[in-house]
Amino acid sequence: MLKYIKTLIALGCVYLVLYSCSKNQAEELKPTSPSVPDTSATAVTYANFVQPLFQNKCAGCHGPGRSSASIWAFNGLSSINSNADRIKDAVIVRKVMPLGGSLNAQELQSLKIWFDKGMPQ
Repeated sequence: MLKYIKTLIALGCVYLVLYSCSKNQAEELKPTSPSVPDTSATAVTYANFVQPLFQNKCAGCHGPGRSSASIWAFNGLSSINSNADRIKDAVIVRKVMPLGGSLNAQELQSLKIWFDKGMPQ
């Protein structure tokens, strides 16, 4: 009888170990490799990356008529071209913009590549 109880306890432990994690939990534990952005000359352009990024991350404060538009107003590529050094310093070097540092590492790297490649349209 004692041998039977020990066997049941051992089987219960094995069951808990094998089936205690759900598939979702197991998937979350798998390591993921970071995605590396394409760094070719034509990969990062104003049209496919920078304009949507600035529209989503900068225009809320720096759009025409917004609170920080007096400091710098985002109104397209020409506004970036004429303020490129200030933008690179604030966003890429000092990382003080956008407020709260809401650009991830991939966005920062892609933006740096875009500036380094001569700001292709």
